[in-house]
Amino acid sequence: MQLERGSGLNVQSLRTILGVTGGITSRVFTMIKALAIEAIETGEERITDEAVQAWQPVWAKHSWNIRRKPLPAFQ
Repeated sequence: MQLERGSGLNVQSLRTILGVTGGITSRVFTMIKALAIEAIETGEERITDEAVQAWQPVWAKHSWNIRRKPLPAFQ
C-alpha cells in the first residue's frame, strides 16, 4: 500500500497476519487494505505492529462457530 511512511513490520506481526488470515491471499489483501485505511484515517501513515496485533477480522463476525460432528463411516 502506498503510505507516506514505511511500515517495517516485525516477524511476530508477519506471523500474526498469516495466522489471522490462514494464508488465504484474499484475506491477506483484505487485512492489509483495512490496516492501510486505518493508518490513513488515524494520521499514522504506516501500518504498525500494534495495529496488526489489535486488528479484528471482518470475516470472524460472519463465520459459524458451530463444531461439526464427523460423518459416520460407511460399512
